[in-house]
Amino acid sequence: MDFRDATLEDAPLIAACHVESWRSAYAHFMDPAYLAGGIEAERLAHWTQRLTAPSPTQRIIIAEEGARPIGFTCLIGADHPRWGTLVDNLHALPAARGKGLGSALLAEAARWALQRFPQDGLYLWCYADNHAARGFYAHRGGLVVENTAKPGPDGRTLPEQRFHWADPAVLLKMG
Repeated sequence: MDFRDATLEDAPLIAACHVESWRSAYAHFMDPAYLAGGIEAERLAHWTQRLTAPSPTQRIIIAEEGARPIGFTCLIGADHPRWGTLVDNLHALPAARGKGLGSALLAEAARWALQRFPQDGLYLWCYADNHAARGFYAHRGGLVVENTAKPGPDGRTLPEQRFHWADPAVLLKMG
């Protein structure tokens, strides 16, 4: 597995990965009409904008097997004064799940965060109904530090949990 930084030309493949991941992982709790609708164009616009005008502390990492993209993560360094660097997105293609990709992407996120923002923790938001992801993050030492409900991309209010790693180095020790 190889990692590389995303470029503007990667917006379509990131958007496609994001859509495929959402359709697979969120099918049991997100509005089916939304998931079947025009999310391809919405995600493409989103990632094109993020790559065209990135935050100065943003990094998007693409994971590849061979030369084929299989997942990505988007980070915003020092995003929050208490929680640290935000893992804004972490998505794997459904066919790549269960093979260590998520752990490897989290380790890359932790490595970058520790290099650039060594005093900060790492955090992310996870939909409460995404039981597989919640178990994955908890198994990797993430602690739920907040429960809330926010407007989801499908227009409905969805419960979310903030997972936090006070010391992201713990993610470098996990396989």
